[in-house]
Amino acid sequence: MRDLPDSWAIKPARGSQGDGILLAVRREANNWYKGSGGKLTPADVMNHLRRIVDGGFSGDTAAEDAALIEPLIRPDKRIAGLVPEGLPDVRVISLREHPLMAMMRLPTNASDGKANLHQRAIGAAVDIETGIITRAMVVGEVITHHPDTGAKLIGHQLPEWDTVLEMSSRCSAAIGLGYLGVDIILDENDGPMILEVNAHPGIEIQNINQKGLRRAMALAGERFN
Repeated sequence: MRDLPDSWAIKPARGSQGDGILLAVRREANNWYKGSGGKLTPADVMNHLRRIVDGGFSGDTAAEDAALIEPLIRPDKRIAGLVPEGLPDVRVISLREHPLMAMMRLPTNASDGKANLHQRAIGAAVDIETGIITRAMVVGEVITHHPDTGAKLIGHQLPEWDTVLEMSSRCSAAIGLGYLGVDIILDENDGPMILEVNAHPGIEIQNINQKGLRRAMALAGERFN
């Protein structure tokens, strides 16, 4: 426990939808604190690690799992002020090398600093051409400002949007998937970085954008064929 840094993320290797992710944003003496302010003692952390290793968050029939411990990435200052704590990310749905639809997921106090929609994070529609947030929702409720920070979301320009789209478009050839969801984080020091690529991304992005992916795929086919 003494070797853990002041801020970190612990994740199950077989987890899904954010289940089993534990985030610490700061340390005081021998304890850590979550984005919501909740205290994590060394015993709390050890118990969580045991649950992960025992397969408590594996989401399948696996009897065992592995815990991944990563340094906590700090968001780009141009988006950090939107959220109280935690790391927003951008999901881009692509058909081959063509980005179709995008959204940003923003942590809230209720989501414990996690950017997972089903844990009460905010889903914000991002215009695929400009990188500007056009609509935002949390648990089915349409909002215009972040409920914790009061920051205005609608009209916010995401930084380095051209780079985000370029990275998303390259993933298909690199991984060999024709349809995929690319999760990208905007790091304070290193800029856009790919967090993961999903072969079966969820379709909640359609509700956030109020657009259908089927229509977007048809338009992409007409445009690039």
